[in-house]
Amino acid sequence: MRRITFPRKSYNYFIKKWIVSAFILTLAAHWMLFLKFFGKNVGLITAQGALTSFANWITWPMFILSLLFALLKTAADNYNEQAKNKGHFILERLLQSVNAVATKKMQRFCSYAEENRTKSKLTPFKDITKPREQIISLLENIQVTLSELFGINRDEIGLSIICKPIGDNEWQWLPTVNMQNDIDLQTLVSNPSTTAKQIIDGKGSSIFFPDKQVAVQKNQYLPGPNDTTYDNTGSVLCRDISIGTDEKIIRAILSITTYGKQLCEENDDDAKYKIENLLMPTFEKRIQLELALFYIKEILNPKCMECP
Repeated sequence: MRRITFPRKSYNYFIKKWIVSAFILTLAAHWMLFLKFFGKNVGLITAQGALTSFANWITWPMFILSLLFALLKTAADNYNEQAKNKGHFILERLLQSVNAVATKKMQRFCSYAEENRTKSKLTPFKDITKPREQIISLLENIQVTLSELFGINRDEIGLSIICKPIGDNEWQWLPTVNMQNDIDLQTLVSNPSTTAKQIIDGKGSSIFFPDKQVAVQKNQYLPGPNDTTYDNTGSVLCRDISIGTDEKIIRAILSITTYGKQLCEENDDDAKYKIENLLMPTFEKRIQLELALFYIKEILNPKCMECP
């Protein structure tokens, strides 16, 4: 997920214009063949077999052009190979993430079945379903994935979720990972300068600033004390992960912030697209599943318990 560099653009050019590329790469060789067979006839080679000053003036730029073009193509080929390897690594990491969460959940189910197989009366949904713990596990999983993909220390990646179930007037924190909650919840959901408030006000379902300083300049991010330590260096990503159709059962916002290192460059549209549209949805669907279970267990179920 590197930013699109000149070698990458040149690689795309090599693929689309392969005939032109082949000609430039062999230009010096073609020129030497031309001089060998036609050089004397066109006055580029003297009777003694030496190149004229004009021929020399043309020959060296051709050699240099062919050499530079060959180096550029080599760099582009190398970049493309690294991009492919990076793509394989991302896929492998996502598969590991999916398996890790599923394995942990399966182990909990199996343990419950083993420990309660002789009991006559069970409340499995209440006992097994632990959405808050699962959300923590998923946030930690995102943290590890981002750390491995982008080379950022885990303790420099913070994640949090705030939510507001239907019928409630107040937002609440769900589990956070490595967040000091530098900004109190009321400020977070009411101050127009926070990224979360931008989501709440419907100004986008995903707001991503690879460069946090740009977000501050645009008045769409409110730095906390921890940001001051890193001179506001890092990235911020805020995503609407609400569940429900017309009327949201739970309004929820996932926030990710990095300190000291960015996820990608601000103008790297390719990396931004992959992070927002390929990487994050993999985790968000599972978080939304746990949000639904959270609503059923902690909001609906208590109401049912109070029914006559």
